[in-house]
Amino acid sequence: MRKYSHLRPIILALIFAAAAGLLFSCGGSEEEAIECEKVFNAAEGTWDCVTESGSAGTVEETNSSKESTPAVAEPTPVPTPPITNETTAGKELWVYLTKCISIDAGHLTVNTATKGNWLVTPATDSPQEFGTWLIKPSGELVPHNSKAELWDIYLKGNCDNNIMSPAATDVITQSEASIVLWTQLAKCHPELPVSMLIAQKSQQTGDWVVVSDPNYSMDDYGVWSVERDATIKPLNDRAKEVWSALSLSGESVGNSSITAEIAAGCTPVIRNEQEANDRMYSYLSSCYPDLRQAEMITTRDPMNHVWLVVTSEPPADNTTEWKRSIWSVDGSGRVLPKNSSAEATTAIVDTGKC
Repeated sequence: MRKYSHLRPIILALIFAAAAGLLFSCGGSEEEAIECEKVFNAAEGTWDCVTESGSAGTVEETNSSKESTPAVAEPTPVPTPPITNETTAGKELWVYLTKCISIDAGHLTVNTATKGNWLVTPATDSPQEFGTWLIKPSGELVPHNSKAELWDIYLKGNCDNNIMSPAATDVITQSEASIVLWTQLAKCHPELPVSMLIAQKSQQTGDWVVVSDPNYSMDDYGVWSVERDATIKPLNDRAKEVWSALSLSGESVGNSSITAEIAAGCTPVIRNEQEANDRMYSYLSSCYPDLRQAEMITTRDPMNHVWLVVTSEPPADNTTEWKRSIWSVDGSGRVLPKNSSAEATTAIVDTGKC
């Protein structure tokens, strides 16, 4: 041991020098890290180290990469529609209608349509015929027929009665529609039974369409429209002919007392079978006073809207058999011959050569 004792100071000096070198090296790195400020270079995708002198060096971070990660597309948020069920759809239209009228939400019938839409129509007991509406999930209200379009204009027009007037008289059933028309027709056609009139609701307008029962052999009174407010309108030529004969107003028949008085002035003088017989007898009696009304045969021709009367009158010379003549008597009382025998009798009566 003494042999190497002189080397011990040298070895200790070397160990101390090595330790000092390590400390200096570590201290320098820490100082360098403190003095270096890292700034991200977006163009290069790297971190730049800016020293106190202002020089910049590029430092690659272990967690940095020049390859950009593809962005994940986020789904576009879909808003929840305000109209999600039948109840909400009905309430949406109900709120709109009540701007101008008083109506219950229960007076609306809601049905599911296509593409998530709803169709809203008046319930059977609804006091108003506001047409058919399409309600979209967005809450948009779209008129679906002409009646709804008129109501839409009325509602947007601040309830202007010059545009339309909501129903005051409620005609909401088939029988009520038939009775409304019958009360006008019966003023000149008292023999007409109300059961002869058949009413059906128009899906297009919401009004009642009233026609004569095809099994009714007396006559055809045409096709009529009866609105919820009891307004009556003729829809075909036959109805217009009957309308004219009833002396109804030039536009429409409502439910007012004034209109009822106008409608009461009947033009037809022949309204039933007995009146047709009386008219026929009065025409022939000047030359055939012995003609018996009880022997006349009177029937209604519904196609031509006249009464057909068959009479048996004696010949002018009293030498041949009695003739059977056929006549027509229309609502105004006009008598026309319908066969050769009637034509011969007409010549006798018109000339007064009885």
